[in-house]
Amino acid sequence: MSKILTIFMWEIRKLFSSWRRTFTLFLLPAIFLVGMLNLFPVLINYMTTGSLNKQPVMVVNAPDSFRDYLDENIKTNAFKYEFISADEFKEFKSDKADYHKRLHQGLLICYFYAGEDTNDFDGVITSYYKELSNGNAEAKSDAVVCVVCDANSITSQTRAEQLRVGILKDYQGSLIDKLGGEFGITGSSLFSVDSFNPITDFEDYRTAANTTASRVVSGVLMILMYYTTYSLVSDMFASERDRGFMDKLIMTPVSRRKIYIGKILAIDVIVSFSTLITLGLLFLSSWMNRSNDAMSLLPFGMLLTPSELLIVVLTIPVTALIMTAICVSTVFALKNMQDITTNLQLPLIYFLGDFFLQMFRGTRPTTLEYFIPVHNAMQLISESFMAQDKLWHVLLVLLLNAGLAIAVFATTFRKEERK
Repeated sequence: MSKILTIFMWEIRKLFSSWRRTFTLFLLPAIFLVGMLNLFPVLINYMTTGSLNKQPVMVVNAPDSFRDYLDENIKTNAFKYEFISADEFKEFKSDKADYHKRLHQGLLICYFYAGEDTNDFDGVITSYYKELSNGNAEAKSDAVVCVVCDANSITSQTRAEQLRVGILKDYQGSLIDKLGGEFGITGSSLFSVDSFNPITDFEDYRTAANTTASRVVSGVLMILMYYTTYSLVSDMFASERDRGFMDKLIMTPVSRRKIYIGKILAIDVIVSFSTLITLGLLFLSSWMNRSNDAMSLLPFGMLLTPSELLIVVLTIPVTALIMTAICVSTVFALKNMQDITTNLQLPLIYFLGDFFLQMFRGTRPTTLEYFIPVHNAMQLISESFMAQDKLWHVLLVLLLNAGLAIAVFATTFRKEERK
């Protein structure tokens, strides 16, 4: 065991002997991936609107209830607002070219209408609830909120849907407390509404952020882990063998198997540590995303409970181990350095395909997927973000991947020792 530890520490010291190499393995891939994830909404906005600047929401005839709602709810900060009157909107709309240009650039228009432009929106809502409280079950309201966007722009449509679901739907639900009068008191006399409830806001953010993270984060981690794994295996096994250094190392008093195990443990620790750094940067990126852009791949509020985080932390080194087994077996099966490099890079295509499949799938993983090595690890991490993980899933993924990795290593080492 001491000799394995000696090889392990030797490989770790080699890595940290050069700050450039350390930076390249631990931080550069993570920074690149996090940068690309944050750049994605900007690129989509530019590709669909032709502008890097996000247009505000033009609010026409905003009632006092809506202005108060914006002031009281932090989630409304996802948008910037421009308030104008109905007359100002008519003047703005008169210039058709500029009107359609602004819509194409991503402008959203939120129009409050109450039958007539001169009618008070809040007054109409109050009258409606008053009619209901008087027993008029057929009471109707002329109050309408209309959202206008560019139907040909995916960015505009997505932001409009975020405005409708994330802001206006909640605002509509708040009207009974603000303007419901006796009708509102009837249904909510036992409760008091706190305009600032950090726990509720936190859970709302976490639910939305973790749903998106379950599609993105697991695939990102898999791609990064494999990139780091094959880079290290190429250096510690393929390159050293190609230079003849491995033959000299085998001639030392340390057995071939212990040399291999020491190197494998070093790779597993390095890959796991690098992946955890990336995971931390992803969390930081999410919590710094205060704008909560509708197109963002990492919305604000991504977080895991301690048990969910433990599952992810346990899954990472086991997944790194089986990735290392795949790469090491490939190195020992081939002799030509060019063939080794080509074959080690091929699985990246699989991980990229799995990443995009995970991003756009609309269903949960099937039971069969938990029996597919490596892929099952990505599904387990995704399920952890959705708080839908099961104990037998965790045990199956960890034991299956670890057992298969050990079996591959044992088979590979036996073949190598016979040579």
